[in-house]
Parts: sequence; C-alpha cells; structure tokens
Amino acid sequence: MPTDVAALTELVKTAKQATEGLDNKDLQRVAFERVLDHLLKNGAADDLTSNAGGPASVAAAGALVEDRADGVFADEQQRIDAVATYFKIDPEDVPHLFDVSGEVPALILHTSSFSTEKAVATREITLLVTGVRTAIGQKTATNDIRKIVDDFGRLDSSDFMTTLANMKEISILGKACSPNRVVRMKVPGVERARELVERFIGEYPGWRTNRRAAWLSAVGTSPRGRYRKGPLQ
Repeated sequence: MPTDVAALTELVKTAKQATEGLDNKDLQRVAFERVLDHLLKNGAADDLTSNAGGPASVAAAGALVEDRADGVFADEQQRIDAVATYFKIDPEDVPHLFDVSGEVPALILHTSSFSTEKAVATREITLLVTGVRTAIGQKTATNDIRKIVDDFGRLDSSDFMTTLANMKEISILGKACSPNRVVRMKVPGVERARELVERFIGEYPGWRTNRRAAWLSAVGTSPRGRYRKGPLQ
C-alpha cells in the first residue's frame, strides 16, 4: 500500500476521475470508495487510469462496486428509492411495477401489458429486468431473463439469444457459446426502459388516483404477499 503523500494524492485523483461519470451521487460515492480501496491494494490499474472518466473507466468502477451494492440497498425502502431514481418515477409507483420486497426483484405487471409478438415482449422484459436489477446493485444473467420471459408466456426458445444479441440497448458479456451470460445496460437501454415504465404507468391512470394510500399501505406493512411475484393473470 502506498504511503508517500504524492502517491496517495495521485490515487485519490485517479479514483475521482474514474467515477465522475456516474450520474447517481450515492452510487458515485460508493464507487469512489471501492475504486480507491482497489487502487490502494493493487496500485493504479490500467483499466481505471486509461481514458479516466470515459465509458471504460465508468464501467470498471461499476464492476468494482457491484459486489457491495446489494449491501447498500439491503433495506426495502432503499431498494424502492433506488428503483424510483433509476427509472425517474415516484417511489409510490414502484410497487405497481416491481416487487422488491425479497432478495430478487420481480415484475408484477399483467401479462397483457406486453406484446403478443414474442420478440417484442422479450426485448421489453429484458430492459425492465436488467434495469430493476441494476438499480438495486444486482447482476443480470441471460437465464434470469429467460425465466421471466417464460413466466409471461413470451419465450421463443429457438430465437431467445438471437433477440438479445440484436438489442443495441444492452451488452452481453461472456463467450457466445456459454449457456448463461451477463447482461449489462447501455445508456440507450436505460432511456428506453424509462420510456417503457412511463408507458405502463400511463396505461393504468388509476394507480395515481389512490397511489398515496397504496404506498402507505405498502411501506407500513411489507408488500410480501400483497404483490404477487411473477406476472398477473
């Protein structure tokens, strides 16, 4: 671990540059701590110092904070707030879209919310699932998405991976031959996911008519059991 003041100052500067591209201030703070800790233990890593502040360094900072993010959002209220911030919606609307009361977030939309065209529905579900999991600091795997798409009755097994691979809104990591790969959201994916959420909220105006009462009920008594995991029939 460096002890020279000049070296320590340089590491702090590097950590700031690597995380300054993160929009969420809370995530930026946690990422800075994780990046600085990484640099103190390992020195200035190339993936953080090259193009600092750019997409590569931001992605590297995100990777370093992932293992800690779930702990940061361990409380249900924190998860609801994180999801609301990510999708730019009111916290009161979150329980109408997602159940985040458990360890794994779930979509609770009606099956009719999605197109009967399987490829279209698969793309929309992918954006929502990847978005909500990213919001609370969880990784998303292709198998996670496949299961939920299947739950909603929109799975086309033969074209599932092809549909995901053709999506410009996400990145799919891992080898092409791997049966289960990590999915990460790109900026266009975040924007599209926010549009989808606004569309769903707009389709059910009754949500906002009495949402304050529903919200108080949800946070006053845990949504476990109140909001069914998986698609509504």
